[in-house]
Amino acid sequence: MRIAVKFCGGCNPAIDRANLVGKLASLLVGVHPDWELVSMNEDVYDAVILLNGCPVGCVQKQFLDEKRPVFLIAGESLQRERIDEKDLPAALLAKILRLGNRNGENKKNSEENAL
Repeated sequence: MRIAVKFCGGCNPAIDRANLVGKLASLLVGVHPDWELVSMNEDVYDAVILLNGCPVGCVQKQFLDEKRPVFLIAGESLQRERIDEKDLPAALLAKILRLGNRNGENKKNSEENAL
C-alpha cells in the first residue's frame, strides 16, 4: 500500500508534523515493510494523509472530492477526534491498518505468520 502525505503550509503549527510522519513511518515498517509513505507528487497511491499543523485543517478543502481514503490530522486530532500529539502516530497507524484489512492487504501477512 502506498500512502501519500500532504503537508499544510505550516503557518500556525500546534504539532511537530515531521516528527509525527517519522514516527508513523517507523511504526509502519515494523508492521508492513512493503507499505510506504510517499509524497503527493507521486502519481500512484492508495490513501492520503492530510497533515495540518493546527485545528483549522485548511488542506482538507483541496481534497473534498478525493476518491481514495483520506486521513485528516488537524492539530491534536485525527478525523476531528481529539488525540494527544504523542498518541497520534499509533492512532493513525491503527486506522491505516483497518483500511488495509478492509482492502485485504493484511490477509497475506496473516497467512504467512500462520505458517
